[in-house]
Amino acid sequence: MKSSKLSFLRYLLIDKLIRSKQYPFPSKQRLLDKCSEEFGVNSPSTIEKDIQALRYEFDAPLAYNKREGGYYYTDSSYKLLGVSLTGEHLEALNFVETFLEEFKDLPVLGSFSTAVDKVLDGLEITKKFKNEKKEQFENYIQIEKSMYTKGTSIFSELISATKDHKVINIAYKKFGALYEDNYTFHPYLLKEFKGLWYITGYAENRQGIRTLAIDRVQGIELQSQLMFFEPHQVDFNRDVYFKNCLGVTLKGNPQEIRLLFNGEYAANFIKNTPIHETQEIISENHNGLEIKLRLVDNMELRSLILSWGNQVEVLSPFALRKGIANEIKKLAQRY
Repeated sequence: MKSSKLSFLRYLLIDKLIRSKQYPFPSKQRLLDKCSEEFGVNSPSTIEKDIQALRYEFDAPLAYNKREGGYYYTDSSYKLLGVSLTGEHLEALNFVETFLEEFKDLPVLGSFSTAVDKVLDGLEITKKFKNEKKEQFENYIQIEKSMYTKGTSIFSELISATKDHKVINIAYKKFGALYEDNYTFHPYLLKEFKGLWYITGYAENRQGIRTLAIDRVQGIELQSQLMFFEPHQVDFNRDVYFKNCLGVTLKGNPQEIRLLFNGEYAANFIKNTPIHETQEIISENHNGLEIKLRLVDNMELRSLILSWGNQVEVLSPFALRKGIANEIKKLAQRY
């Protein structure tokens, strides 16, 4: 166990002993005996250092009562862990811990793995004295991990540039391209879709908003001499930019999309797991579930429709219906 984690576990035990109503005013010897039982600590100087750490690192109002021969808090409301945890809270912590452990190596967390490890350590420490019968959530929860790994090395740099409003030069290479493109980029937003990450911002040398896939970014360079354009200066609103878009491809204007899902499974799935926040149910009968959405017609939408096979029919608009029909014909020719 890391020494820092072991130290904090001792702090928690000492805090618990000092706050005990059954055995108030614990002496230094009692603190040492308990820490020896729990952690094998045998040096009085270790306890003295722990008491000083509680006072100066955690602002504990710790004092010594000569008459009682032990320690106490001058502020009885003080608690090293500033929250009380119920059984329900502990279950939530266990659940969160499982997710963090599973996903800490993904791009969004990979650049901050040290910080995530500290959070995991904190969760473990928090539960040490709170949950004697810790449930191992990982024993009965399986999470599908993304195999996406590219872009990890520059992820933290992109986040910093976005947060700090810095202009960057992005070297970018599209799939199948022979050469790199360069973007003088004012980053505004990082967005995830189906396990892939994208950065959206104003490309000054293209005079427009662009969304770039992070796994295709070849390198970035800070342009500290350039003035950063704030979103409002280029008419960008991060709250509405992707509002009528499934995925990240903005193509054309939003339009009303009507789809008919037939079959009990498809209808129930779409009803309980909406495609998009704009989804509305038009009707539900023996013909199936008819819904409408307000979205741009893009590749992501068409891919989703095709993934449902013969369980969905595009009712409108005509251009989308015809486009899906053409794709189905091309598929039929392959088989």
